[in-house]
Amino acid sequence: MLRLLYNKSKVLKFYFSLFYILYSQEPFLEIRPYAAPSYEQYPISAQLDHQLPTSNIADDVFLRFDGYTFDGNVIYPHCLNGISCYDGHAGVDFHMPFDTPILAPANGYVIWASFTDPADPCPGGIEPNGDQGTIILAHGNDYFSVYLHMNPPLNVSVGENVLTGDTLGFNGNSGCAVDAHLHFEIRKGNWYFNSTDPWAIDPYGWWGSFTDPIEQVRDNRSDWLWISSDLIDDGDNGFQRYQGPNWSYYNFGYDNDSWSAPAATSANDSRHFSIWVPYLENSGIYDVEVFIPDGPDATNGAIYEVIVRNIDNTNSIQSIVLDQTVNVNNFNNLTTLELPSGSNCSIILRDVVEQGSSGENVYFDAVRFLNAETSSSMQDTIKRQDNLTMFPLYPNPFNPSISFQYQINLESNIFIKIYNSNGVLVDSFVKEDQLVGNHHFKWTAKNSNGKTLPSGLYFITISDEIKTDVKKALLIH
Repeated sequence: MLRLLYNKSKVLKFYFSLFYILYSQEPFLEIRPYAAPSYEQYPISAQLDHQLPTSNIADDVFLRFDGYTFDGNVIYPHCLNGISCYDGHAGVDFHMPFDTPILAPANGYVIWASFTDPADPCPGGIEPNGDQGTIILAHGNDYFSVYLHMNPPLNVSVGENVLTGDTLGFNGNSGCAVDAHLHFEIRKGNWYFNSTDPWAIDPYGWWGSFTDPIEQVRDNRSDWLWISSDLIDDGDNGFQRYQGPNWSYYNFGYDNDSWSAPAATSANDSRHFSIWVPYLENSGIYDVEVFIPDGPDATNGAIYEVIVRNIDNTNSIQSIVLDQTVNVNNFNNLTTLELPSGSNCSIILRDVVEQGSSGENVYFDAVRFLNAETSSSMQDTIKRQDNLTMFPLYPNPFNPSISFQYQINLESNIFIKIYNSNGVLVDSFVKEDQLVGNHHFKWTAKNSNGKTLPSGLYFITISDEIKTDVKKALLIH
């Protein structure tokens, strides 16, 4: 009888844990802790094809999500002529070395993990490299993430819960793959995929000057999934870097970090670019400002593209040249825009500089959107409200300890409090005069008297006296 009760308890605990992970987590891809990647770790990033989803496009033209068109095989040398890594499928291809760890982008539940016959017919006559390693995660909010061409062994099994950052498996070329790469998809509404129901969406949105080509054959529009704020630093959710072997990371600039890439004089020589995408809660007239770090040998001809998605789903684009050698270590006004609430807007900066300009480096740092109709006193309040950022708890569920990182932009006193599911305060901490930057906090599931607390749901709050953030933590003994 005791064993039966114990087993029932384990089953109930499992289902409670599953329910929590699927339905009480942060929205998919909303929070992404920043860690500075290196080119050696991630030697190429996403280039997504927006041509119609048919194989082997005869004209050998590849169209990127920002509307940039490539003729011929110019993205990566391992993408053979007529067999593009980015042409003719609904995913994003990341080229990287064999056995690079593939990490979960968010909490989820494994609904598929196996080596099976490839789903596509191996376009171009590519012989399968064995059965294809495929993993599919359900994230509990109508989104599914998909991973193809994994090497054996897979690190997860169907029925497992995974947390953000968990290793799913390792990059390979199983199935229909010319060389080692990860085929990554985001699917919305349904996890299955076939030629008649292509539920995959482009998670980077469509920022070209004409209507999204995917709309011609799919029900889903391309969507930018990384929700940010009206200030996007170069490690925030709304910032992405793409392509290129020559990125340089620096410990100077806004919040003491920035990136640079060598300047290119023509589009054909371009290998690096970045995009900033805000989320604006309120409509209004916005001053768009970019932070210029004091970097060596900066260009005086950086070309910023300001893209606004219109009501009819077309995009308006303006190009603005900015001198990165003046007013350094400050935000510089780029343009003023009238934007509706929740507007899709992006800023793109490439390594291509204005003809005749000087300087060898293009610098990439923070971008912010300031409501021009807001008073200066209110702007100070807004900046203060944006002071504190709390990142996800890990691991969660936890035993015996749980941790999280937080970031502050102004020197502040930080207050951390833990409540049980009945709203009773069980422990509290005060971090006085916290310096600007990232900080780490660890809780060992004990109350203020040092007594170990029982299993259950707890609420961890963090505050700087103006802004309070709260997250749920599940303790399982």
